[in-house]
Amino acid sequence: DGSCESLSCAGCTDSAACNYDPTATIDDGSCESLSCAGCTDSAACNYDPTATIDDGSCESLSCTGCTDSAACNYDPTATIDDGSCESLSCAGCTDPTACNYNNTATIDDGSCTFPAAANLDCDGNCLNDADGDGICDEDEIQGCTDSTACNYNATATDDDGSYESL
Repeated sequence: DGSCESLSCAGCTDSAACNYDPTATIDDGSCESLSCAGCTDSAACNYDPTATIDDGSCESLSCTGCTDSAACNYDPTATIDDGSCESLSCAGCTDPTACNYNNTATIDDGSCTFPAAANLDCDGNCLNDADGDGICDEDEIQGCTDSTACNYNATATDDDGSYESL
């Protein structure tokens, strides 16, 4: 009846090819196996979810490292944990106001120490001691420090010159 034509049934008939056409009955030589080739192992660093033909390129080294974001050696580019995570080398005091502040620490280990009082430095020395007597100005008590005076003040640390005799 003249209705036969061969173009509508031509295509790639190789089921292993990237462009396989299941409706084709005549192979037209168009089969190719490159566009869908790649790594098909989902655990590999270079896994290609669009690949349908494994080309043997899978590798598992370039993306290994520490995947624990709390570890000192965390590698944000790693997708496969290699067991190298460690949390000691970067642990320390992360508070810059502490006496033992460690500017290289990235994990606070709770070891921070602070002066015993707000008016002391980290070595226990007065921050303010105008008369150099070792007693912080904030802690000075004015009064008569002469024990022979009738107005002697046993708690006074700074003599105010108010000596009174009997």
